[in-house]
Amino acid sequence: MKTKEQKKFEINEAKEKLQNLGLSTELEGISEFYKICEDYIEKNYNWSGEIKLNGTKRILQCILPNKKINKVSITLKFDENV
Repeated sequence: MKTKEQKKFEINEAKEKLQNLGLSTELEGISEFYKICEDYIEKNYNWSGEIKLNGTKRILQCILPNKKINKVSITLKFDENV
């Protein structure tokens, strides 16, 4: 299982990638992702799912695993209807 420090490191990398793309917490979906990340680190549970980023035509697909062999994964998927 990952330690809190390992989770924080991987989450910070993911957040940095989102910020480099100009996606900040001003977007409702990004702030929701940040809250999920806090719970992932503090409450020690894994999570996977999709968060719509309304107005960007993107869906944030996330995998937040607890096992050390699996890395945190985020993907932006294009969706014309979002």
